[in-house]
Amino acid sequence: MSQTYKEPKYSCIIKTKKTKYDVSGLMTNLVISQNKDDLAKGVSLTIPNLKDTYKHLYNNINVRDSLVLYCDTGSGRKEIFRGIIWEKNYNSDVEKDLTLTAYDRLIYLQNTKDNFFFAKGRTTESIVKSICKKWNVKLDYDYEGTKHKRKVYRGEKVSDVLTKILKEAKKKTGTKYIVFCKKGIVYIRERGYNKKIYELNHKENALSQNTKVTMDGMVTKVSIYKEQEITGKKDKAPKKLTSMKENTEKYGTLQEIIIRDQDDKNSKKAKKEAKELLKKHSKPEYTRTVKAVDNPYIEKGHKIKSNAGALNGYYYVKGVEHDCANGTMTLEVEK
Repeated sequence: MSQTYKEPKYSCIIKTKKTKYDVSGLMTNLVISQNKDDLAKGVSLTIPNLKDTYKHLYNNINVRDSLVLYCDTGSGRKEIFRGIIWEKNYNSDVEKDLTLTAYDRLIYLQNTKDNFFFAKGRTTESIVKSICKKWNVKLDYDYEGTKHKRKVYRGEKVSDVLTKILKEAKKKTGTKYIVFCKKGIVYIRERGYNKKIYELNHKENALSQNTKVTMDGMVTKVSIYKEQEITGKKDKAPKKLTSMKENTEKYGTLQEIIIRDQDDKNSKKAKKEAKELLKKHSKPEYTRTVKAVDNPYIEKGHKIKSNAGALNGYYYVKGVEHDCANGTMTLEVEK
């Protein structure tokens, strides 16, 4: 459906240990972002550093205080973000602004390292549940999965371990996933889970679009070499074992080298790695972005419909930034 709601009205409540501040009418800047490479959703807002009785807001509002953001587009106020203040920055130059940056619960998983061991045969769901239980994260899981091999992770970020498990499930099932947080609960869903599909239409709510195609990073040939042995004699060039190609006639030869491990006698691991490289990098990379009138309900992982120039059809949102103060949003999408 196309955008038919009223202009979004944002409101914000900050809860400290001592009191609660409604800064809705004070916000001079508000940006909501979901980067494609991060799990956590972020909010950055700027307010004047006003004085509250005896102290200024900078002194009363601290990191780890709660921040809740709401939006009303004509059908009542709805919560669109709940998180903690991660950073505060006060500028005393001219404006005397206080900028607060907050993230949802997933920010802790992005900044925490741990050790994990998972026995062979564990399912994706059971592994994800055990990770979240260990770190006291409420989980709502509704996604395909698979059985995994024995896994050992040492000193890795919790978010990276979670992502590796889900990526392996995606690879085996062919179903892409999305991880997001609402009201303190972490959800794992199939990408494009949203029932309401919003439309971005030319001359209606889509302002501009950009499509970039590049051959940077492409790999069309992978050559596998034997690990060179040190014999004390004159150095010899590594022995080439085999090579694999994909799309060389169409795009030319762009080669990557893999050195086979000594324990990989039949080059099975190396060939598997080569196939993955070619599968992922043997075609040009497309970067598609669209700027549109702000729709606060479009989030990363959503499926949308576009009729904006070259972007025509259905797309998945890879990342989104809502510039609430200027009433616009920028989406990075994937066909």
